[in-house]
Amino acid sequence: MKKLKRKIIGFLVVIALLAGIIFGAAMFVGCTDVQLHTKAKDGQIKVACVGDSITYGMSVINWFKNTYPAQLGDMLGDDYHVLNFGFSAKTAQENNVESYRATKLYEKSKKYQPDIVILMLGSNDSKPYNFTDGKADFKQAMKELIEIYQGLESSPEIILATVNSGFYVHGAKEGDYMYDINGENINIINEAIKELADEYNLTLVDTYAITKDHPEWYKLDGIHPDKNGQTAMAEAFYEAVKSLAK
Repeated sequence: MKKLKRKIIGFLVVIALLAGIIFGAAMFVGCTDVQLHTKAKDGQIKVACVGDSITYGMSVINWFKNTYPAQLGDMLGDDYHVLNFGFSAKTAQENNVESYRATKLYEKSKKYQPDIVILMLGSNDSKPYNFTDGKADFKQAMKELIEIYQGLESSPEIILATVNSGFYVHGAKEGDYMYDINGENINIINEAIKELADEYNLTLVDTYAITKDHPEWYKLDGIHPDKNGQTAMAEAFYEAVKSLAK
């Protein structure tokens, strides 16, 4: 009986080790939605990066260092504390089951009481079954998000970002990119985002313009930029964040 128990324990240990290795590998290549949040130090300027899988860094190799929020934190240095609140497949709109506002991460982003919020949602809103009510509803949803974050006790500055570009790859449906993301709807959504930046006098980072001529950053699926694309976005967000201090 003791020998059997030892074998069972040994088997369970091996399974646990394998599970840990698989989970660690999945995180390394950005294939989970797990977040590793640290606590800000006194005096640090807190930056919340709110978005979907682009912000999360889905499929980015060495996810711990190469997502745009991770790179932005390194660029800004110790005076800033940057957290990644990206959640894959989520939308700005609430008329579907994938609403960002229905997640615990959204609540955590508010509880964080950021000084700056980088808001980049819209790619999943572009899916035809999510974009049923068009530009007006998307714009209203983003207005609500902007005002919710502006209304936090910390009164954060908001940086709006357009949806980054997508590219057609083999296997995508005709008229769509991968995952049913729709290019024409992205253009409409980006118009709404630019209008909101003007209406609310917010800093705008045009990630679409940054990425539209770089299909080489999208080799995996035409939707999620690799480390180089994430770096280009991080550099643009760095300039936007630093401009707020002037």
